[in-house]
Formats: sequence, C-alpha cells, structure tokens
Amino acid sequence: MIGKKILNERFITISEAYEIMKKRAELGDLSYEQKCALDYLEKFKKLTPEKAKELVEELKKIGVDEETAVKIADILPEDIEDLEVIYYKRKLPENAEEILEVVRKYL
Repeated sequence: MIGKKILNERFITISEAYEIMKKRAELGDLSYEQKCALDYLEKFKKLTPEKAKELVEELKKIGVDEETAVKIADILPEDIEDLEVIYYKRKLPENAEEILEVVRKYL
C-alpha cells in the first residue's frame, strides 16, 4: 500500500462488502486473505445490498447513528436481547421497539 492514500471512509454493510469483493474477484485473482474474506462475507450476508442500504436509511431516519445502523443491518436483531448486544457499551435507546419494528420488515 505504499503510495496509496485514503480518499474517504464510510461504514458499509456485509452485503455491500460482499458485492465489492465479488466484483474484484471477477476482475482477477484474489489473494488468500481476500478469498477468505469473500467466503466469510458470502456466508454471513443476510440481505441484498439494496435492502441493506434501505434498512440503514430507515434506521437513520428514526435517530440511529450510521455505524450502529450498519451493525443492525448486518445482524438483524429479532428481539431486545439481540439489540442489547449491539448496544453493549451504551444505554439502549428509548425507541428500541421502534428499531425492532423497522428491522422486522426486512426479516
């Protein structure tokens, strides 16, 4: 990575990362580590990239920060206990039930 610099940073879902890695795989050979990452992403993606982006946007509209919204879209918590795992170092938001209602539309 000598001579390369980061142009921008943003949080992406597992589904979006999978699509990026899949396109890179189609362009040429992947290193061992990249193949392992692609395998992991394929196993753990739960939504299409479009649905994941849509879920993240809905969560942001109800006050969830982007980083947490992406994590919620990756995990798709089904109940309060699952949501508490995501918020383990922070207080669970007052709109936790509303968050779960939004997620349930995507299950």
